[in-house]
Amino acid sequence: MTTTPVGGRVVLGDRQPGDPTLPAELSSALQEWERFSDSVARGGRPEEVDLLRRRGRQLASRVADVLGRPVDFADPITGAVESIRVGAPRPLPQLAARRPATEVTGPTPWATGLALSGFCAVLFALGDVVLCRAFSEAFGLLWVPANLLVGLGLAPSLWLVRRMPLWRWLSLGAATGLGAAWLVLLLALLG
Repeated sequence: MTTTPVGGRVVLGDRQPGDPTLPAELSSALQEWERFSDSVARGGRPEEVDLLRRRGRQLASRVADVLGRPVDFADPITGAVESIRVGAPRPLPQLAARRPATEVTGPTPWATGLALSGFCAVLFALGDVVLCRAFSEAFGLLWVPANLLVGLGLAPSLWLVRRMPLWRWLSLGAATGLGAAWLVLLLALLG
């Protein structure tokens, strides 16, 4: 497989009579890579260029495996040509170099965050108390398992977003509000 550096067109040159045809999935992946290389070559960011090169080498390795012989890979950005051997290890994505989406940059906005948490806590507490009171008037003590199911249903979502920059404040407020609602409802049940 060779790619021309201008335009990123995939060219399967120097085909030999005994070469097998490429699987349809691999052919469509090559066409998709060709379109991607076109857009990146016109002004892609550095991480897109890196992804383009890694994906191109991976596809060249797959083509070499199918053909059973080495193929040339021409970098669509620089034009540098390298030979990809049969059974060459495919490059793995470099996940460690990327910053996690939940990483917080800058100082923690305590005032804004706690205000948002407080608003969310009041909203969840009032909503839970009102709904449980209405449920208890209609069905008696069935509000207890129903409210328990609501809390258990929300718990995984609240746990998952506890480290995301904005959502952690909403999660804290929701958990606090539901805890306060349980306290109010249990005290109302006793008194």
